[in-house]
Amino acid sequence: MKSKRIYVGLANSVHDSAMAIVDEDGNVLFAESTERYLQNKRAIGVSPDHFVWTRKVLDTYAKDATQIVLSRSWSDKMNSIVDGQIAKVIESEPIIDKYSSQINDELIYEFFYGKFMAYASRNMLACPGVSFEHELKSRENSTAKVIKNIGWNHHLSHAATACLTSGIESGLCVILDGYGEESAGAVYEYNQNEESWEKMFVCDEDLSYKSTASLGSYYSLICRFCGFDSLKGEEWKVMGLACYGKINPEFYNELRELIWIENGHIIEKEVLKKNKVVEKLTRYKIKEGQDFLEVADIAFTGQKYFEDILLEFLNICYEKHPNKNLLFGGGCALNSKANGLIIKNTPFEKLHIYSAPSDDGNALGAAYLSFLSMGGKKDNLKLLTPYLGSNFEQDKLYKLNKYGWGNIEYVGEKQYELAAKLLSDGKIIGWANGRAEFGPRALGNRSILADPRYSEVKDHLNAHVKFREAFRPFAPSILEEFAEEYFMDAEDSPYMQKTLLFNENKYDVVPGVVHFDGTGRLQTVKKEWNPQYYRLIHAFYEITGVPVLLNTSFNVMGKPIIHSVEDAVAVFTTSGIDGLFIEGYYLSK
Repeated sequence: MKSKRIYVGLANSVHDSAMAIVDEDGNVLFAESTERYLQNKRAIGVSPDHFVWTRKVLDTYAKDATQIVLSRSWSDKMNSIVDGQIAKVIESEPIIDKYSSQINDELIYEFFYGKFMAYASRNMLACPGVSFEHELKSRENSTAKVIKNIGWNHHLSHAATACLTSGIESGLCVILDGYGEESAGAVYEYNQNEESWEKMFVCDEDLSYKSTASLGSYYSLICRFCGFDSLKGEEWKVMGLACYGKINPEFYNELRELIWIENGHIIEKEVLKKNKVVEKLTRYKIKEGQDFLEVADIAFTGQKYFEDILLEFLNICYEKHPNKNLLFGGGCALNSKANGLIIKNTPFEKLHIYSAPSDDGNALGAAYLSFLSMGGKKDNLKLLTPYLGSNFEQDKLYKLNKYGWGNIEYVGEKQYELAAKLLSDGKIIGWANGRAEFGPRALGNRSILADPRYSEVKDHLNAHVKFREAFRPFAPSILEEFAEEYFMDAEDSPYMQKTLLFNENKYDVVPGVVHFDGTGRLQTVKKEWNPQYYRLIHAFYEITGVPVLLNTSFNVMGKPIIHSVEDAVAVFTTSGIDGLFIEGYYLSK
């Protein structure tokens, strides 16, 4: 029997762990975040090769594999780094305890956040692979074995995801996030045409390692100042709130003391001096009982300073390594508002940000690196669809049909016209078809949809469906051929990673997806990538003349996007969704 090899990527960060499977030809068989299966937002501290789930994934997507290469998203070097962090915690904690009444609350938080991350990181470095082999050997009659277990540099894993999903042969790759192994960012010259895979990614050590500050950590601080929790991934809320604010010149100038660009590097003060700056800045932090809109100026100013630092750094990178293509990754690449400014404010002509640029996407990057390092053909790696996650289980759909309440019917191909008619009549629907999206965005397979022609739909969705803050915006999904008609300086945005300005003559056409500042975080829908979702939007267009749907993730605030049939039904029955379409079945209330 011929051996069959797969490359299993394990994104083993404390937050957003994930698993990906790449076959011996470079095809991605599966990629999904751990939070989806667990229905636990961000799956903090949970190994990606989770008990039982790993076995299920292998049985579904790689049952015939005989050789398995495990690929982790942190190198073995990280063990000594984490040991050093824990040693500092042990040394500092008695001092923190003794003087806690004299230390600013924000600095107390940062200490205990650091303590948690250090100990949780130790666990996340130790468990992945061990859990996997246990699950592998728990399968009946399994002949598969792990032939290699490789830990890859964290930022190189990010770079592999950013570059190898792009379909672009060469470009400048910039990674910016909260932290890494040597720094909180890295810059690579990428060239897929190099003979050896090692030469495909050439790191600029000056731009990468001489920066002492973390742009990701800076944004987490702004997130907390606005009353949100960065560990829960609430940075999105800062972006939404920022649109209601204006510049606070005093706050902006004081942020210059916290983080800045100097000699081409992102810089901050050494720890004690930085702590004094943070302590001074905390007077801008939201007060207990204060309305979020009262700190909108802080959100706006913090976001604006993030954009200014990012754009200045990207221009510096371009000056040193001119290339029309920018491949952007890391957690900072999820800042869609900043992403929408890049092409207009830098010399780059094309921007690629994959659907999972944060740490979950590193599962894919690590698997790709192992694939290449063990002789895989780089020419097989093309522009990658985001629809790589789980399908709904057919037996659950059967049980839903057999045992569900009376308002359920199989409508099959009629679902498009029926759903479009319901939407045009002002109904809210859940739309769950095909494979789940990889990454944090709902891109038409696990979505809640509505008619964008009415401004009041935003308040209704926030209050009665998503159960979240009233200032939160909603995204437009638009047929890609209409993007220029609706957006200024329109760009391809299949992964919903860019926020762009609407053309003013469209404000009143789709007010439900036009944010307070005239922008929208658009998804350009490709027929070849998602024919079902494209067909639905087109059916709505035929009824209304509007090629846009309001799209938000199929979940409620604080929960991940739905994973199972049961999850979909639970959200449907406990929220203001009017109808649910799931794999050809239609459920109504």
